[in-house]
Amino acid sequence: MAMINEHPVNPNLNELKCEVCNARISYPDALKIKDLDYLVCQSFDCQRLMRQKSSLSPSLFQTQLEFQRKLHFNRQRKEDARKKIIEEAKLKQDQENQKILENVLNNNSKLSRINTHIVKIPSGLSTLDTPLPERIKLYKAHIIKIIKQAIRQNENSETEIDAREDVHDILIKVENKFIKNPRLRTISDRLCSLCKGGCCTSGKEHAYLSAISIKRYMNLNPELSAADILERYLSYISSETVVGACINQTKAGCALPKELRSDTCNGHYCDSLKSYQQKLVDEKEIGTVLAIQRAGTCWNSCGPQVGAEIVNIALIEEGGIQLQDLSTVTK
Repeated sequence: MAMINEHPVNPNLNELKCEVCNARISYPDALKIKDLDYLVCQSFDCQRLMRQKSSLSPSLFQTQLEFQRKLHFNRQRKEDARKKIIEEAKLKQDQENQKILENVLNNNSKLSRINTHIVKIPSGLSTLDTPLPERIKLYKAHIIKIIKQAIRQNENSETEIDAREDVHDILIKVENKFIKNPRLRTISDRLCSLCKGGCCTSGKEHAYLSAISIKRYMNLNPELSAADILERYLSYISSETVVGACINQTKAGCALPKELRSDTCNGHYCDSLKSYQQKLVDEKEIGTVLAIQRAGTCWNSCGPQVGAEIVNIALIEEGGIQLQDLSTVTK
């Protein structure tokens, strides 16, 4: 086989493909392997196999190559099947959502077709129990660790701020949207209260808190000691928390006040709600939101193992939330 650097590599060269998985090799990746005597993509498994090419006998290498190709083919087939299921589920849900919108509009003559917006929201977990001592122990250890990290940071050091700048930037952009259109915050808060923590299930015993969360809180409250801050966080642990979710997730929402939450938590909104916010940020009239809530959290709402049944439908305006009769609007 001819070496790759014998070919006229250019951005329009489409025939370069990995010898293992047959994936197309991009122009930047082609430059990285131009001195090799084989074509390989950036996959760890593919690169590991091809590095053995010179040390294995041709027959043994060919056997391993065929085996790896079969593994890749099977993985790809499963992934394609998974994507197809998700696409079909989303298409079905979109069709159902449009039908629900039509029913709601027909039953509410005061609603504007132009200014009624569908927002799809997930569901938070609902089982409550007393937090296990082990959970509290892990959470306490995490808070102590990040307090120590925050204290060690020099006042002029921007190391961790830079490392998490993308998260803080997201929060700033969200806040700027709300400053520009305060009504969006009201509607967003109402949607999140209806969802009840569909995005909080991965918070576990860290709650996305980091040293930079503590550092910012320290800067705002310089009179507080490390012990004071630790005690403040621990004081908000509820007697009942949601099983399988963030330790701060309760029936009423997050137990922590916003100033104690992480940038991740304060700046995160699900994709459907973010799209609504972006669409309405420049509008004076934000209209009415038709919230369609389905079973499943933000992290498991798609897939054959998750039910996609509708659990709530509501009209949400600045004035409040009006739950709809499922039997009427879904018929």
